[in-house]
Amino acid sequence: MDSSIPGKIPDVDQTQKAPAVGDKISERQPKDFQDYMNAPQTQQVSASESTQASKATPYELAQQPSSNLQTPTMDSLQSQSLSVSESLNDVNQKLNTKNLSLNQSQKYLLRNKLTEANSSVRSAATKAGVDVGEPPQPTSKLNPVQRFLSYVSDSQTQMVEIQKKLKTMSADGKALSPGDMLLIQVKMNKAQQALEYSSVLLGKAVEDIKTLFNVQI
Repeated sequence: MDSSIPGKIPDVDQTQKAPAVGDKISERQPKDFQDYMNAPQTQQVSASESTQASKATPYELAQQPSSNLQTPTMDSLQSQSLSVSESLNDVNQKLNTKNLSLNQSQKYLLRNKLTEANSSVRSAATKAGVDVGEPPQPTSKLNPVQRFLSYVSDSQTQMVEIQKKLKTMSADGKALSPGDMLLIQVKMNKAQQALEYSSVLLGKAVEDIKTLFNVQI
């Protein structure tokens, strides 16, 4: 017999070996998973959302998705139209602030947002069956604030007509088609976002005026 062949390898007691990496992971998983499940996740999410909301700028406000849209009804459209009207009144009030002064950047942003809001309101009014007439065409003789007010005024007129139309149809037991109601909802929501952006922007300008006058006093 060849002496180079090794003898019988002694048995190794596998129970004396250190557990494999996989064994360690499987032993830790129940504890870690339980800890994760018991963590106050709701409070963490709420705190995060609260922090983000408090730091929102007009630009971020304009980028927020329309997450509150639901299947529209005649009643929900009337409620939404009232909300848009309130936003228009708020913007109108701020634009009428005495000694309101806007820089070039603010004028540019307001012109874009208020024309966007007016276009969306007029589209919604058309779908509701309102005769919207000619769009506002402010002349160059008007100052920027007066031009902004012309868009707001036209939007307010259209919203009043939308409310009248919806109220009359509901009283007569009529309803718009689901497609038209959805489009009106989307257009009014878009107008609402543009108006909220404008309101925040104007709010900062109004605060600057108050600060200036307090310093002068």
